[in-house]
Amino acid sequence: MNKQQLSRTMSACSLPLLEQIAQQITQEQQVQVEREPQTSLIMAKAKDSVSSQPFYLGEVLVTECTISVNQKLGIGIVVGEKPLRAYCMAIIDAALNAGVPVLDRWGDRLRAEKQQLQKEHALEYARCAQSQVHFDTMEEYNDKR
Repeated sequence: MNKQQLSRTMSACSLPLLEQIAQQITQEQQVQVEREPQTSLIMAKAKDSVSSQPFYLGEVLVTECTISVNQKLGIGIVVGEKPLRAYCMAIIDAALNAGVPVLDRWGDRLRAEKQQLQKEHALEYARCAQSQVHFDTMEEYNDKR
């Protein structure tokens, strides 16, 4: 699992799992809070589907935290006001940057969480697809009148 996949999984997985991982790292390693969890606003960037030009959708509230494990920095950023999740994510990120074998011990549980999240996302997508408007069908219906 690469860092991007891990970040996506950690931002949505069960909080007790993140707390367990962070607690184990804290017990075994030298952990220091560099920047307490705090909320801030960032600009959400998107790409125009027609011109392919980037533009900003607006501001998004995030919670961010910076931690060092064995003098290696890690950050946790999550959408919304979730200080504990950002704190745990920062500890795990810093531990990975410090070379602590976190994924060796917790990789199976994190992969299981990732698969569960993918299943939930697929179900949600299927529910949304049921209510999707098909304009070509509407056109055929209006042509028959």
